[in-house]
Amino acid sequence: MMKACRRAILFLGFFAVSCGAQGDEFLPRLNLDLSATTVSGISSGAFMAVQMGVAHSADIKGVAATAGGPYFCAGEASWSGAAVTQAMARCMQGDPFIPVAPITAADQNVMQGATDSWAAQGLIDTTDNLARQKLWIFHGYNDGIVKTPVSDALRDYYRAFTPAHQIFYKHELPAAHAQISASCKNGDKGANSCNPCATTGGNFINTCGVGKTAYDAAGSALQFFYGALTRTASNALKGEILEFDQSWFTLRDGEEIAPNFISLAETGYLYVPQSCKQGEVCRLHIAFHGCQQYADKIGLDFVKGAGYNEWAEKSHIVVLYPQATNTFAVPVTPLNPGGCWDWWGYNDSSERMTGNYATQQGLQIAAVWRMAQFMALKIEDEEEGDEVVAVSAEVADAEAVAEVETPPAELPRLKAAPIVKLLDVSSDQIMLIWQPLANAVAYRVYRLGNTPEEDTLLSPEDFADTAFVDNGLEAQSSYRYKVVAVSIAGDERVAKPLTAKTAKQEPACDPYYSMLKETPVDKDGVMTSEVCK
Repeated sequence: MMKACRRAILFLGFFAVSCGAQGDEFLPRLNLDLSATTVSGISSGAFMAVQMGVAHSADIKGVAATAGGPYFCAGEASWSGAAVTQAMARCMQGDPFIPVAPITAADQNVMQGATDSWAAQGLIDTTDNLARQKLWIFHGYNDGIVKTPVSDALRDYYRAFTPAHQIFYKHELPAAHAQISASCKNGDKGANSCNPCATTGGNFINTCGVGKTAYDAAGSALQFFYGALTRTASNALKGEILEFDQSWFTLRDGEEIAPNFISLAETGYLYVPQSCKQGEVCRLHIAFHGCQQYADKIGLDFVKGAGYNEWAEKSHIVVLYPQATNTFAVPVTPLNPGGCWDWWGYNDSSERMTGNYATQQGLQIAAVWRMAQFMALKIEDEEEGDEVVAVSAEVADAEAVAEVETPPAELPRLKAAPIVKLLDVSSDQIMLIWQPLANAVAYRVYRLGNTPEEDTLLSPEDFADTAFVDNGLEAQSSYRYKVVAVSIAGDERVAKPLTAKTAKQEPACDPYYSMLKETPVDKDGVMTSEVCK
């Protein structure tokens, strides 16, 4: 009875309470627009966010990766999860006791080739979707666990599929390996504790000052993806944090399995703003924790303190916090003592397929995507659909005649100019955003010169997005921009010019971290508390 009911929930969308279980343990049914889904993650969660974003690129419009690397980074070392040290040598590079294996051009060819091949086989969504996706990358220069070249390789991987103006890379802050959050700053009462910017360890949630304020990674990423949003103070949140049973979504070969069989926890978490609970159309953001950040180890520090809930509250965004857990290679569970997400194939031990974990068939990817689908599931009325399709030829002809005989209406024009905002900068990039304008069909982004003749058009001809990243800039240098909105009628409205300055170039820094000692070390493996300023 329970098995049949469970399958009905997963595939037909019935309310779980009808199965005689405790309703509070199940994901709610919400009015979600899955085509506006975004994902983020820190460390192993960053690798997982990239995997999810590539595998389901038809629905996922933005990926935020803090201290992560490129898709299928583990490469052939991921075969059956048997070569984790090889994967660490290539995709982390920070442990002096594991010699570095640089990510080469040949490795990029393997990763990009696997992406094309798997898309052609239908194992992941077509790569055309990546051309519309946005990528937000963060890497702190005191990160000795996942080193700078790995995040550089993530940027380079995406450049093979995604225009440069849709990739933002923040890399000039003195952060260690951590989720950078503003939810424990700015005097918010009851906010969660976090560590100083250059600290490695604890709950791996840090605060980094930019001037007199805390850098808001969640705000930068979500606004890059969705446009200008409003942040709610941590002590003013009115949404709910819900627990749910992840076991309803864990399957292998169509058969239900216990979550720990694939290194998932029994319980996951969800932040639901009141507007979404009341039935308004909402979007979904999936936030993946990192190694050592699962709830059984740090409680709800990541769920409450990662910084996403504050931006979700008034922005019609539901935040899903799926949970991995630690497992220790007993007969039915993989070896995953850190509670990491599967980015090197530890769940492929019975599959004997290189990279299965990174496709839509990956056991963790499939489980999390079922969670998203369950919340947003809608059942179509096939009979009604047939009636809509079965339009008579006479009706179609009549409509065509009516369309020809109706005099054309005046084309809609613009009523205002766009208001452009500086969202974020790095030492070599500037990110601009603006709200969409009614009747605008395109926007032209210019970097201004000393004279109009020296202005440079940066955006593509058919650019219709409301965020733009300018690349290849000089550190600590000022640049001026204007954005021109264009309507279908051809009229234009010019935004007020905006001046922005790039950040200071980060210092040369070469941090290390011993996975065995679980502490920062120097290049010789000796414990150290020294950090780059």
